[in-house]
Parts: sequence; C-alpha cells; structure tokens
Amino acid sequence: MSSVSNRPNQLRSLTGYRFLLASAVVFGHVIFMSGIFTFDHPVMEANRLSIMLAAGAVSSFFILSGFVLTWSRRDSDTTRGFYRRRIVKIFPNHVVTLGLMLILLWVTTAPSPLPVQEPTLGEGVANLLLVHTWYPDLGYVSGGTSVTWSLASEMFFYLLFPLIIGPLCAIRARNLWAVTLGVAALVVSVPALATFVTSNEADPMLFGMSMSVEYWWLIYFFPPVRLLEFVLGILLARVVLTGQWPTSQLLWPVLGLVAVLAAEPVMPDGYLWGAATCLPAAAMICTLAMRDLDGQGTPLARPPMVRFGEASYALYVVHMPVIYAIRHLAGPEEIVGSFEAVLLAVAMFVASVLAALVLWRTVEVPMMRRFARPRTPEHPEPVATLPVPPR
Repeated sequence: MSSVSNRPNQLRSLTGYRFLLASAVVFGHVIFMSGIFTFDHPVMEANRLSIMLAAGAVSSFFILSGFVLTWSRRDSDTTRGFYRRRIVKIFPNHVVTLGLMLILLWVTTAPSPLPVQEPTLGEGVANLLLVHTWYPDLGYVSGGTSVTWSLASEMFFYLLFPLIIGPLCAIRARNLWAVTLGVAALVVSVPALATFVTSNEADPMLFGMSMSVEYWWLIYFFPPVRLLEFVLGILLARVVLTGQWPTSQLLWPVLGLVAVLAAEPVMPDGYLWGAATCLPAAAMICTLAMRDLDGQGTPLARPPMVRFGEASYALYVVHMPVIYAIRHLAGPEEIVGSFEAVLLAVAMFVASVLAALVLWRTVEVPMMRRFARPRTPEHPEPVATLPVPPR
C-alpha cells in the first residue's frame, strides 16, 4: 500500500470513539464503585467484565493519545507550543473537577459507599500537580476524583513526546511492524513480568482480586509502564501513515475484542487491567482511522457522536463527582432495589454526560481558544522533523 499523503487533521470516527471509551469508564465505575448494586445482584456477576471494559478503555485512551498526537503534529510545531497546548487542555478541567470533588467531600458528612475519601494536604497537592502516581500508596493514587491517575500518566507522556517522536519517526518503514509488534508484546507481558518484582500477597480490598497493592500499582498506575501503550500508539500512527495497515474492515477488531471478553472467566486478574484488551484496542483504532481515510466512515463520525467525543475528556474527569453527589442524595445507607438501582445507574450516566457538555462548553473550549496558542507567533523551535523513512 502507498503512504498516506494530505492526511486530514481530524479523524472523526476516532473522535466519536472517544465517547464510547469514556462511557465504558463511567459505566464501569457506576457498577463496581457506586455501591448501588448489592453483591448478590445479577449485575455484580459482571463485575470483572465491567472492570475489564473500563480498564481496557483507559488503555485505549493511552494508545489513542500517542496515535492522535503523532497524526496531528506538523513540522511547524514547537516544543513550547506543544507543552502549552497540553497544559491548557488538561489542567482547567482537572482543577475545576478536583475542586468540585473536594467541596463535595467537605460538605457531606454521612458515610459513602464510594471508595473516595478526603485527601491529606500532601495527597491533595500531589493530585493537583498530577504527580501523585509515582508512589505505591492508594491514598495518593486514588485520591481526589480517583480518576486523575491517568492524567498523571498523560502528563508524563506529553513531557517525553518531543524527545521520543524523532527517534520513533526515524525507524525505517520496513522495520516498523517488527518494532510495533515488539512493543505490543511488552504491553501484553507486563502482568506476567510484574510478578517477578512485586509481592504476591493479595490485598482483600482490591475488588476481591488476587493481587497486592504494589502489583496493581505497577501494572496499572505507574507512568513508565503505561508509557508503553503511548509509544504503541505512536508506532501505530506511523503504520497507518506509511500505508501498512492491511484492512478497513471493523469485523476483525470486533471479533478480537469479543474473543478476549469471552476469555474473562479464565483470565488471571492482572490481565483484566488493560493488557488483555490491548491488541483488539490497537486494531480498532487503526481500522477506524483507515475507514475515515478511505471515505467509508462510520456512525461514530456523525456530528452528534463527534460532539460527544469532543466532550469525552470532560466526561472522564467530571463523572466521579456526579456519581458521588447522586449517590449521596439517594442515601448512602439505603438498600437499593433492583429496578431503582438500574434507574439510578442510568441517571448517573445521563447526569455525567450533561455535566460534561457544560464543563466542555464553559471551561475547556474557552480556555483552549484563549490560551492554547500565543497571541504573537512563536519563533521556530521544531519538536522534531518527520523524515520520510526509506523502505
């Protein structure tokens, strides 16, 4: 296949896909963190599956981040401009939702079934600065809104992107698949490799799973480990850009995901947290990109889905404060019946989406318009050149 020329700035199907990924995280948290379903409820029988889908969605976000940043960058980009745009994109929504969560924690005195607690000063400052995942302590890692750990990983990726994009773009096209498959193999191997360097003593607080806090932190929260998925996304973007992705048929990544989900009952606990879904997630991202390039499109590229996708980051960071508030209003100690629990779950999701649209429109969009780019042009300071690698 020939390489891609005149690539579009936006792959609309991937933008819409972000909403599906964020929705998977929201539903996962509603099921296994909100406390509205009792442990003997039929929904809780799918607890491991919901964890697998939510964690797989976060893994997909990491891959997608590397893919999109590589796809959208141009030779005129500067390191300073790149850092500026990423900071303006991440921090306003983060500060607003962290502040909202802290206010809710301060004003609600009744016990909550959610595993969210008011952070200490040190935990709060580390969370605010997004450096809280470098220490294997759940008070730090899951403090605040409990989802900002992934933002800490993203900020680490952004810090390194200008340094690693040049060498990764210099890989010869004929060697690209070998390097990509090697990185994918490392991602899949992380749960097995982590057993050699962490304790095997299970912590009963970790969703009833047979793993220690140290092990969970290493495979799921530690930024250098999650960097592998970001690098995989960069390499996959180059695979597509050099015309080496073989198909635009969505059937194959969908079948791959179904096969992985079907294997959940016999899967070791460590693989539920992203490693198992890595390959079908990578295939889905590349295939959706190919469909947009070929002009085939998908329902995800339709305007409503694109709009929801544009608000997906806001949905990701705002849904936990919304879930906490609704759960508190419903009564933390109330035993919720089956029908009421389902209605409450739907209400949590709908309210989260509405709150996300408000946050996106009133905070994220205005901040990006005002501060993402300087009012005066920057002096040229390229992030890295994008050489056309020899075949």
